[in-house]
Amino acid sequence: MYHNEKGFVYPLTFTIILAAFLLLTLQLEQYISEKRITEEAGTVLKQEYYLLNSIKRTEILLKEKKEYDLSGSYYFAGGNVTYSMSPLAASLYQITFKTKIGSDSEITTYAYYDIDLEKVIKWIEKN
Repeated sequence: MYHNEKGFVYPLTFTIILAAFLLLTLQLEQYISEKRITEEAGTVLKQEYYLLNSIKRTEILLKEKKEYDLSGSYYFAGGNVTYSMSPLAASLYQITFKTKIGSDSEITTYAYYDIDLEKVIKWIEKN
C-alpha cells in the first residue's frame, strides 16, 4: 500500500462514474422526447392523409351520384373517417368529416362543396 495517496483515486473514480451516468441520462431523455415527437408527427400526417383521401373520395362520389344528402364512413388501416352533409344554400353544401385514429382525439373538419362547380371549394380544420 502506498502511504501518500490520501484518498485520491476513489473520489476521482466516483466523479467519472457520476458524470457518465449524467450523460447517459441526458441522452436517454433526449431520445425519449424525440421518439414521442416522431410518433405524434406520424399520427398528424396519417390524419391529414386520411382526411384528404376522404375529401377526394366524397367529391368523386358526389360528382357521380348527384345525391347530396349522404353520410357514411371510410375505413383505413389505422383509423376511420365519418362524414355527413347538410345544405347551406341552394348550391352549397357543408360536409362534416370526423377523423379518428386509434385512441387519439377526434379531429373535425368542415368542407364546402359547390354543386355548380362540382368540387370542394374550401375546408376548415377544427381541433
